[in-house]
Amino acid sequence: MDRKTGIDLGTSSLRICVKGRGLVYNEPTAAAFSSERELLCYGEKAKRMLGRTPADKDAIRPLRAGVIANFEDSVEMLSAILSDKGLRGAISRPKIAVSVPYGITEVERNAFENVCVAASGGRDIFMVIKQPMAAAAGCGVDVLNTKGRLICDIGGGNTETSVIVFRGIASAGTARVGGDDLDEAIARYVKDSYNVVIGPQTAEQIKLAAGSAHRLTESGDYGVCGRNMLTGQVVRVILRSSEVREAMSEVLDRITEHIKSVLEHIPPQISSDVFESGMTLCGGTASLPGLDRYFSEKLSMPVTVADEPSLCVIRGTEKIIASAGEFLQVVSEGEEY
Repeated sequence: MDRKTGIDLGTSSLRICVKGRGLVYNEPTAAAFSSERELLCYGEKAKRMLGRTPADKDAIRPLRAGVIANFEDSVEMLSAILSDKGLRGAISRPKIAVSVPYGITEVERNAFENVCVAASGGRDIFMVIKQPMAAAAGCGVDVLNTKGRLICDIGGGNTETSVIVFRGIASAGTARVGGDDLDEAIARYVKDSYNVVIGPQTAEQIKLAAGSAHRLTESGDYGVCGRNMLTGQVVRVILRSSEVREAMSEVLDRITEHIKSVLEHIPPQISSDVFESGMTLCGGTASLPGLDRYFSEKLSMPVTVADEPSLCVIRGTEKIIASAGEFLQVVSEGEEY
C-alpha cells in the first residue's frame, strides 16, 4: 500500500501524520538503549528515563538545536515507531514527506532525508517541505494568496522566523535558541542563586508550572528539590514566578533580537502588511504564558498565539501531503520526485 506520511522530526517532539488518517504519533523525541545499543523504548517512556538510567542503559535525545545529532540512534527510533504504527513492513513502505528547518546546511538537510529513508526501509523521500511554509499552513495562513504575514515558530532547539508573502518567503532566519535554552537558564539560575543543582527535566517542570514571559501572567510559587552543592544533601527550594521570569529573560531577549534581524531584511513595501497583521506564534514554546504580551511590547506590533501551537508544523504538513498542483510547488524544496 502506498501511504503518504509526513514527519516533523523536532528536537523536543516527533510527530507523524498520514494522508487520510491525520496525526498518528505525537511524543517526545527520546529513545532508550541497552549497553549493546538495542532499542528498549522511545517517546514519553524514554523521556522519563533521561538522567535516570543505570550503567547498562542509556536514554538520549538524538536531536540537538534542531538538527540530527546521532544518526544511527535516530534511525533506530524512527524505524521502530513506523513499524509499531503499521507504516513500515515487508511489503508496505510509506512515501515520506519530511519538513526541514530553514537555513540548515546541505549536510544537515541530507541527514534528515537519510534518517527517514533508512527508517522507512529504503523508500525515497517524495517531498522535502519548507518548514516555514508548513508552519504557516498549519497556522491557517493562505500561502498562495496573502499579504505579508510574520510567523515565529519557537521549538525546543531553535526558533524559526519567516515572512510569508505571495507564494514565497520574503525573509526568514533560524536561531539555535528555544525551549531547551529556557530550561538550561532556569537550572543555571537555581544553581547560581541557591547553590542547588537540578536536572533539565526538573527545570522544564519549573518552566511549565511557574514560568511566564510577562509580569501580568505570573503564577504562584513552585517548590523544587535538588542537590545542595555545599553539603551534598537533597534540599527543597521555593521559587517565585518572578524569579523564573528573570531566569528566562536573557534567552527571550535573544529570541527577540533574532526576530528583529529577520524584520530588518524584509522589503519596505511588505513592512506595512507585517505590522498591520502582526506576528503569529507557534511551536511548543509559544504556549509559555505571557509570551504574546512580551513580544508585542518588544516589537510594537500585535502578537497572537496559534491554535494548538505545538501542532502547527505537522498540521501544515498534513495539509500539504493531501494537496496537489501549485500548492505543492510553493511549499516544497525543489521538485516532487
